[in-house]
Amino acid sequence: MNPFARWFGRGAPLTPELKQLIADWQATPSPPPTARFAATRAVVVDTETSGLDTHGDRLLAVDAVGLDRLRIQLADSFDAVLRQAHASARENIVVHGIGAAAQIGGEEPQLALLRFLEFCGKSTLIAFHAPFDEAFVKRGVLEALGVRLRLQWIDLAVLLPALYETKPTLALDDWLQRFEIAAPTRHSALGDAFATAQLAQIALRRAQARGIEDFGSLARLARDARWLRDSSSRPA
Repeated sequence: MNPFARWFGRGAPLTPELKQLIADWQATPSPPPTARFAATRAVVVDTETSGLDTHGDRLLAVDAVGLDRLRIQLADSFDAVLRQAHASARENIVVHGIGAAAQIGGEEPQLALLRFLEFCGKSTLIAFHAPFDEAFVKRGVLEALGVRLRLQWIDLAVLLPALYETKPTLALDDWLQRFEIAAPTRHSALGDAFATAQLAQIALRRAQARGIEDFGSLARLARDARWLRDSSSRPA
């Protein structure tokens, strides 16, 4: 069985057209590790899922906002609800607001995730609790398109505390409140992506003030901050 069927209910072979579009995306050059975020584009990502299990639950929606040279433009955004073989549980729908009809009538996952790759290019991806979004996106892209996604991700949940020297347990809502960022459509994937993009702007400008100018250095800072957080939580 095509593993694609396990998530979305039916296996679908890649058409020659899709294979060519995937090859075109794979041929897109990656920015160098020293690419300055004041001169390039990153993409802020948020997902909605059928649950919290990155191995067993399903990717329902993926949304993204471009952050081009530290600027957000409303037109530079991506929104897709992925078609499901069956809707998620009612209590799950209450969380993300994607109703049963929207899930069952969503976009063909192969096309939606290919559009997502084309939107992102090879940009650095930024998310709040990035390992969660990364796991669902990578799994969805692999099962739908057969592509092993190896893009750089930066986790704002560990980067912001490192930049502002505060406790690493603050939730997204805490950071939004701290910087007075309005999020009228909170808990929708696109609304959360726009709110997180504003946080990313703030984080990148803070990083610049500390002499950090490129995404490679920023990713290393986030990785080091995660290691310090995780090591401090281990029993002695």
